[in-house]
Amino acid sequence: MEDIIKKINEFSKIARERELTEEEAKEREKYRKEYLKKFKASIRGHLESIKVVRVDEAGNPIDEKGNKIPTEA
Repeated sequence: MEDIIKKINEFSKIARERELTEEEAKEREKYRKEYLKKFKASIRGHLESIKVVRVDEAGNPIDEKGNKIPTEA
């Protein structure tokens, strides 16, 4: 992903100095879309690995009804 960011930054630098050609603008857009695709996949992976656990006052895991959930020793 670092190489994608590097390319996007290169195009941004060029765009500050002069107007991008049509080909450069298309290539920059291609890299931006690829970056967003990978970024979203990464975030989705993080979110899917999150497990929400409710706990009672003592810190024991409980279910929606407040019943203690057995834990492995």
